[in-house]
Amino acid sequence: MLILSTGRAIDISTDRSKYHALKQRGPAPNAEHRALYSLVDVVYRLRDDNDKPKRGWTEYDYRFAGYTLANIHLADDWSDKEKAELLYWVRQRPQKIRIETARRRLTEEQQQLSVKQNASTQFLYSSLSYRLQHLSLRRANVAQWQATIDKMQQSGIRREEIIWSGLQSFLSKQKQEDKLTKEQILAAINLQNIRLELTSEQILSSNGGLSFREVASRMPHQAVYRASLKLDSSCQCILRYVDDTFNYRVGVIKTLTYEHHMALNKFWFALDPYGRAIINNNNSLYFNNSEAARKATNKHARLTMDLRSGTKFHTQYDHLTLFGGDNYREWIVSLPDFQRIFYGAHYFDHNVLVHIRTTTRHDNKGCKLLFIEEVQSDWHQNGHRHGYDNSSWGKIANAPFKQEWPALAIKLMLIRASQNGFDGIAWPDGDIQETRYGRKLNSIKRRYDEEIPRFLNRLGKSFNCNVERTEIKTRDPWLNLVRSEGKWRVSDHKGKFETRDKYKSRNEAMDVLHRHCKNIKLGVNVFLLNRDLRQYISDTGLPLFGETCLSKEYKPSKG
Repeated sequence: MLILSTGRAIDISTDRSKYHALKQRGPAPNAEHRALYSLVDVVYRLRDDNDKPKRGWTEYDYRFAGYTLANIHLADDWSDKEKAELLYWVRQRPQKIRIETARRRLTEEQQQLSVKQNASTQFLYSSLSYRLQHLSLRRANVAQWQATIDKMQQSGIRREEIIWSGLQSFLSKQKQEDKLTKEQILAAINLQNIRLELTSEQILSSNGGLSFREVASRMPHQAVYRASLKLDSSCQCILRYVDDTFNYRVGVIKTLTYEHHMALNKFWFALDPYGRAIINNNNSLYFNNSEAARKATNKHARLTMDLRSGTKFHTQYDHLTLFGGDNYREWIVSLPDFQRIFYGAHYFDHNVLVHIRTTTRHDNKGCKLLFIEEVQSDWHQNGHRHGYDNSSWGKIANAPFKQEWPALAIKLMLIRASQNGFDGIAWPDGDIQETRYGRKLNSIKRRYDEEIPRFLNRLGKSFNCNVERTEIKTRDPWLNLVRSEGKWRVSDHKGKFETRDKYKSRNEAMDVLHRHCKNIKLGVNVFLLNRDLRQYISDTGLPLFGETCLSKEYKPSKG
């Protein structure tokens, strides 16, 4: 810790090193010491009641400054003298050793790795803020506000949201007879500490390619005319992905009314560097989803400009899926600004709250489904097993969504499905997870078979949506792939069928499954999105906590 000449207590942290490395592709593990500065957070040590800096052991002891050592020179609220004091301090041996610990978060391929951020979390709104905004009560004492907020819990507001919003803590510090306005109550709500990110890792190969960033901007009339998209006055073209290097663009048609035949995000278009529409394989101007449109741009770039798409999703557990399915993804839901740091067993990154593995599948009715192969929370599953402890570092810290993390994951996948041309989401029964891991998993089985369907039925009730049964084509999952030190084997986890670790690739091991596992139609749960729910998600979003949706007329701001 360093006490600056101004009295400000500051420190440094390498806990978010991988988070920063993925944001900027690098540096390499063998980079010079100064290159690690971009991975090291500057933090403020908070003070206790005696005005002494706290020890920094819990989330109540410090907060992130919003700067790293590499960009602290941009801090407007720091004087030049303070910046110089900090940079001199970090060059001393004890601090240099701490900074070097950032290197252990890096991999050999770090400069090729990046993170792709998904916008689904921006479509989650605070039900607590909405209910308070629409209260007729304008001014009251603290006791009355507490009673009002307690009453909200009887009509859908989760106590967990009240606690993590900071509102309960704020009220506890006021005198019971103090008068507070509604504006003061709303200003006390702060959910920044539990800001969510939904990301997936990407890896860039050496041969380059298109690299899209997400945008949300309306195309001007002249650009629509040049692209010859032939739309009527009820349609708008919204750009969603832009490649800055070669000017390829992908967008979606939005309509002023959802009765229009081009509504509900099912008409995507792709533009070449000159703004001309790229035709799909059916000689149509439109694609069914964003992935198909982006694939078309990559194909166009390859054929016309000899470019090779060098970016693919970086995955680790694609062998733990049902046979079949396309577009395998691993999604990470994290709390990047949460002060307490947790590292799980699956992903060596900080504060992974939930991870989700998905594929794209079609059922026997032809519905396109975002299929959730598995959803887990190392954080809360460990906390449930061993208990939560905020007393010191190294313990499993308390965190939000303790009971609702499966529902949170499902909501994010619903949002993604509704925005990308899927008909709905589906997931396997709990006994598939037991077969996959070769043991009884009662709590996990209950999650897939009871908790997720119950949550979705409550969420979809006002939209006449409910969980149903359908069938997908796959192979009998009695055999599973096992990866060990770069080699693969096939096992039934019961000792009746087991190969040696002799297969060099996943495809070789998959050939064994082809020979021994017959084709089947597997019954799974499905939740289909109808027009009303799809439109509600587009206009309003879904609640951050709980499953009680707001009135359909409410349109909160997102972001």
